[in-house]
Amino acid sequence: MTLRPLRLPLAAAVILAAVARPVFAQFPWAGARAEGMGGAQVAAVADNSAAWSDPAALASLKGWGVQLLGGGTAQNRNDLVGTLTGLAALPWSDIGSGARPDLLPVAILGVARLARPGSAVISSGVFGAVVSYDGFAFSIGDVPYAGIYPVIDLVHVHPGDIGQNQTGLSLVGLSAREARLAYGHGFLSGVLEVGGAIRYVSGVTYFGRCGVADSSCQGQDLSELIHDAFQQNARTTNKFAFDAGVRANFGILKVGVMGASLNQPTFTVAEVVGSPGSVPLPRQVRAGASVDALPFLSFAVDGDLIRSDTLVPNVQSQQIGGGVEFRIPLFAFRAGATYDFASVNPTWCYTAGVGFGIPLVSIDVAVNWGPTGGFNWQNPDREMLGGAASVKLHF
Repeated sequence: MTLRPLRLPLAAAVILAAVARPVFAQFPWAGARAEGMGGAQVAAVADNSAAWSDPAALASLKGWGVQLLGGGTAQNRNDLVGTLTGLAALPWSDIGSGARPDLLPVAILGVARLARPGSAVISSGVFGAVVSYDGFAFSIGDVPYAGIYPVIDLVHVHPGDIGQNQTGLSLVGLSAREARLAYGHGFLSGVLEVGGAIRYVSGVTYFGRCGVADSSCQGQDLSELIHDAFQQNARTTNKFAFDAGVRANFGILKVGVMGASLNQPTFTVAEVVGSPGSVPLPRQVRAGASVDALPFLSFAVDGDLIRSDTLVPNVQSQQIGGGVEFRIPLFAFRAGATYDFASVNPTWCYTAGVGFGIPLVSIDVAVNWGPTGGFNWQNPDREMLGGAASVKLHF
């Protein structure tokens, strides 16, 4: 059989998260500045992306601001993608018929590798438009999450029945399409900032499954499987979600704490074979600090205070990230790193970004990547992949 889809599933995971229009990284990073600085924005955020990052920081904003932003990130945990790519290349019909007994140990080993706890691709993103004025912000957008995880069959692993092995992929997505109203207010002459957001979320869930050894994916690629899941298994549930944040603003030093989706609403998933039945909009609590060491140089660090659920059963995320921003006239250069403690085999991943600004308008872009695979986005062993862009008007 041929499974050319499995060559690019890490990129497809980002597509799965981003196709909310018909995306570790589980805390969504809002905007290219956040992406470029390792996600460290709870305290450092300085524009109306604070509606997502920390609504308390809206208290510092004066005048009108308009921003379009989008970005997403995917993690390849336990090299799920590389393992699937190897399994997909095996001649399952020949192995099942006994014509290639030499490949039986390879097939069994591959299935066993998939069975390791925590094997998954998880992704998240933020896409939206926000308008702000003197502490208020209103946004319309999407906070998508996705999970791709293996379903393991350790029963059909013998020469006579391995051709019927049901090992495969489950793909689950949540597109949290929302309208968000946020507000931040300053107390004690602006030293203490407090804010919150109320979100009306139209959560659209998707679910699909693809077998490695059967013919369920034969002749189609993974993006087509995702498209089918969107078309056939979409379910919509409407809920409210609530965010809150607080920030101490001492000028050059800022410290903040932010909680997202504090009520953790759940959304119904289609009742099909293998479906989890429902998925949460993950509750997340994150703290951060930033310091403007020099007029042109800033440092920031963020960390998750709790482990957050992902869309993959029994897989969680808890990240720490940090970054630096160096500013010269017209340009800002950013770099950072992030580390997910909840991953079975955690590793540092890296981010970089650049911004260009003139009066009234600024444009920012950023990318992130893992140490394995370099900049080859097609490498199936790549640990992390993502990017973001934003355009801002401020007056």
